[in-house]
Amino acid sequence: MPDKILTVVPDDFPALFVHSAQMDRLHTLGAVRAHTTRAETTHELLARLKGAAAVVNMRAFTKFTAEVFAALPDLRVIAVSGTGTDNIDLEAASRHGVHVCNTPEANSDSVAEHTFALLLALARGLRPMEDRMRAGEWWHHYGMELRGKALGLIGLGRIAARVARVAHGFGMNPLGWSFTRDEERARRLGVTSVELDELLARADVVSLHLRLSDRSRGILGRAELGRLKTSALLVNTARGALVDEAALADALAAGRIAGAALDCYAEEPLPLDHPLRHTPNTLLVPHAGWMTVEARERMLSEPVDNIVAWLEGHPQNVVNPLP
Repeated sequence: MPDKILTVVPDDFPALFVHSAQMDRLHTLGAVRAHTTRAETTHELLARLKGAAAVVNMRAFTKFTAEVFAALPDLRVIAVSGTGTDNIDLEAASRHGVHVCNTPEANSDSVAEHTFALLLALARGLRPMEDRMRAGEWWHHYGMELRGKALGLIGLGRIAARVARVAHGFGMNPLGWSFTRDEERARRLGVTSVELDELLARADVVSLHLRLSDRSRGILGRAELGRLKTSALLVNTARGALVDEAALADALAAGRIAGAALDCYAEEPLPLDHPLRHTPNTLLVPHAGWMTVEARERMLSEPVDNIVAWLEGHPQNVVNPLP
């Protein structure tokens, strides 16, 4: 491993990393280039990354495609701030000998807590009550009590595990489905493992906790949403593209499901003319599940930890196999 390297932060927008102490840590490893705007084209991204051995990837809008990897022969490690790697072609990274490392535990507690913040606000109708209170009304909404309700967890990873523990505290009955169908893990989490169709039919609340991939994209389509109870609530703190947003907007507008709380969207920022902005019983938040002071510090420091570990010859938190 080289003693000094060039590290590039291509996408610190809005600016966060450059104002942190982690910039100083990177400078101890060698030269650093940091950009606080979005690269609008692949050509612009490649110009930013030229000569980099290491990259700190802050935002999912930066796409590391096969074309990008082929044009960057010096690149050896991408340190992602967060868990999601759907913006990175992992097979291409492996072919080009690039380690992709994420921060698997950095925001898990914050996102799990945020999941319940959204669920409670939606279940108790806090937004419409506050809106009407501020307008001068004294109006009440009869909400849903969580005790005894079935919580359907789609995905049983780190965040879902924390959500399951909180659900038990509320007296909920967690159901779970994942691609791996790990019955032993479900048992340890106190989750009843069921088929996806059964989960959708039984759940009073459905909460999404999958990574975005070719097989998970659109996993809740029009047919799947149609299997939900008309009284069911949907919470998504994972990735917007897991859900057919047009079908969800239609279901909410028609009253085929009772409500949705969304923290993420297929296109971010959410377009001004998007139908979800105008659907009833919908709580919309701008991808803020990770945004606590504690998670922010971990998500800034752990990518640098991963680069240091790679430099020392023992890469950690690697998500792609290398030949």
